[in-house]
Amino acid sequence: MIVNDKNIDSLLAEIESLKQQLYESNSIIDAIKEGDVDALVVNTNGTPQLYSLETADYTYRLLIEKFRQGALSIAKNGLILYCNDYFAKLVNTPSEKIIGNYLQEFFDNPSQFATLIEGLKLGLGTHEILFKSDGGSPTTFPAYISLTDLEPSVDAIGIVVIDLTEKKKHEEALIQHQAELEGKINELNRINSSLEEFIHVISHDLKEPLRKIVMHNGKIDGTYLTEIDAKSMNIIKFSVLRLNSLVDDLVQYSSHTKQEERGEVNLAAVITEVIEDLEVIITDKNAKIKTGNLPVIKASRVQMRQLFANLISNAIKYSKANVPPVIQILETNATDVEVPQQNSKFVKIQIKDNGIGMESSHLLKIFTIFQRLHARNEYSGNGIGLAICKRIMENHSGNITVESTLNEGTTFNLYFPIV
Repeated sequence: MIVNDKNIDSLLAEIESLKQQLYESNSIIDAIKEGDVDALVVNTNGTPQLYSLETADYTYRLLIEKFRQGALSIAKNGLILYCNDYFAKLVNTPSEKIIGNYLQEFFDNPSQFATLIEGLKLGLGTHEILFKSDGGSPTTFPAYISLTDLEPSVDAIGIVVIDLTEKKKHEEALIQHQAELEGKINELNRINSSLEEFIHVISHDLKEPLRKIVMHNGKIDGTYLTEIDAKSMNIIKFSVLRLNSLVDDLVQYSSHTKQEERGEVNLAAVITEVIEDLEVIITDKNAKIKTGNLPVIKASRVQMRQLFANLISNAIKYSKANVPPVIQILETNATDVEVPQQNSKFVKIQIKDNGIGMESSHLLKIFTIFQRLHARNEYSGNGIGLAICKRIMENHSGNITVESTLNEGTTFNLYFPIV
């Protein structure tokens, strides 16, 4: 009987232990069901084992602490229940001195807190606030603050604070640069306006005495002049005429700095007018001008006439000796993009000639004002015509390029964006 009693006591103790284990297991399962404990079930050799994730809360806390933005939780009256280290750094105050104080105490204008709470009730949870930072001498910094009502899970408000100091500095720098740029543009416009006025005044003041020199030079009776004197008079006459031409070209170049009113321009009609204007030199050189199908573009008609007049006369001027100039003007497919900073479609017009051509080293120079590739006694001109062409194309948001082979000819390519 003594042995049986001991067995009974052992069995009862084992039963009690099993009850305790069952109670603990049920408690964990109930906690999991209630959402009080995170858990993970792992199958090991077919046997399920239950693990409670005690580190889950720690992970979330660590994430908030390492967050590169200020994070807080506050009561509805502004009492700070928690703040992370980053917010403590923003306001330059230890976290233990922040928790237990009121959020509005860290505002530059504490009365704004009431506005934040009212806005949250209306669904407006984001604002820009000026915070105080205690750095020996208190300073302020702008911040973007976002509020989230954590009810019904928690009777509190979650807050994220983003420092806007660097962003504001960049914005202020941008505004300052923009103001400086506008000032420089205004100054440039003023200088351009003054320059145009100056050129027109100089033009008027120069051309009047030049006209008188040419007029009185023509009145001199050459029969009384020696051969040397007559030669000197001719030099004076041609020098005056060249100076007069230079003044006209300068005025013309300066006039193309302005944006003129644009309209529909039929390039075929414009070229017909230019051919009529250049009839004398075309006939003199026995030049042939061939045109293909040409488009209608949005442009300044006056500038288009000047553009093609310069290019056609340039092709005739630089023709081969004893070889009639042949000039072809046509629209071609614009398959290669040659218009800087232009993504839009454009039309391409080519002006080809069979003239003297030029070396590749000269191609980049010809659009520079006053740039001449030949001596004055070889070819006339002031080196302004092609510079004017480049200016006109820039006025139309287009581009002009050149291809040339020495002794074979030159091709000018005009690119007009399709408006």
